Amino acid sequence: MNQISSKAIAIGYLTKVSAANVNASHTEGNVVVAKKVTLPDGSTVPYISGQAVRRMLRDRLEELGYPLSEPFAQVSGQEVTPPVRPWEFVDEDLFGYLDPSGGRRRTSPVRVSAAVGLFPFYGDRDLGTRSFERFGKTMAEGGNMFETELYANLFKGTILIELDRVGVFQPLETGEDGEKTLANQERSQRVQTLLEALNVLWGGGRTARMLADLSPKFFAYARLKVKHPVFLEAFRVHYENGKHILALEPIINALEKFKPYGEKTIFGLEAGLFENQEEIRTKLSPYGEVLNIHEALNSAKEDVGGLWSES
Repeated sequence: MNQISSKAIAIGYLTKVSAANVNASHTEGNVVVAKKVTLPDGSTVPYISGQAVRRMLRDRLEELGYPLSEPFAQVSGQEVTPPVRPWEFVDEDLFGYLDPSGGRRRTSPVRVSAAVGLFPFYGDRDLGTRSFERFGKTMAEGGNMFETELYANLFKGTILIELDRVGVFQPLETGEDGEKTLANQERSQRVQTLLEALNVLWGGGRTARMLADLSPKFFAYARLKVKHPVFLEAFRVHYENGKHILALEPIINALEKFKPYGEKTIFGLEAGLFENQEEIRTKLSPYGEVLNIHEALNSAKEDVGGLWSES
């Protein structure tokens, strides 16, 4: 197995939701409540849990041709025993697993943050109704009504990929003797497909009537000699005069802090989303190429493809 100097890939992304409740919390009476977190000033912002993001990435990986381990798991009461064949199932490799007996456990090499809204939640609701008239009853017999909290927001998210662990399985993870390692081509292919899963990301709840495109509208990719979520707290957006403005100072500060450890940086920008898009291109270009979203994700996949070469 060839060793590479890069230890991790840090990805930061922004995605736009126009009107949806991607990941609900619970139901209060007849109201489906959105997941929210309270800020120090007392305001609340919606968020999409890391578990939900991982679920959506899993589903997209399956659509892109990788079979998942779940149909092969054994279920007994509340216990689910995975097949523990990470060399065969990409989700066990990238997202880890736990044997309930405690004998075999793999910590996820792909770390995912919650996707957190950048603007406050203002209490908007969608009203739904179900009329009994449609089921052969009279209008006087009524029906039922329900409400769903919804939001329009930009969400920031972070993904950290531990490159030295993708496709590498230790005895304590598998219960087998000795370390087991996938071929270099398969290791790079799995990371490339994860990037493509992010490129086509969608999902969550209520997609029948609140479909949301969760693919990145701004994308930052950094291949590093260390493992660190560089962009986790680096994204801030202001809304002025009907336009979004991306704050560049925190991004540049993060890039400068980790400049000694950086090996490759790529940015992707969707045209028309930010009022200051030319400033974004000018100020970020010294740190890496600034491309449109599609080109940036392809460039990131090409970068991953060159990480390992067969011995």
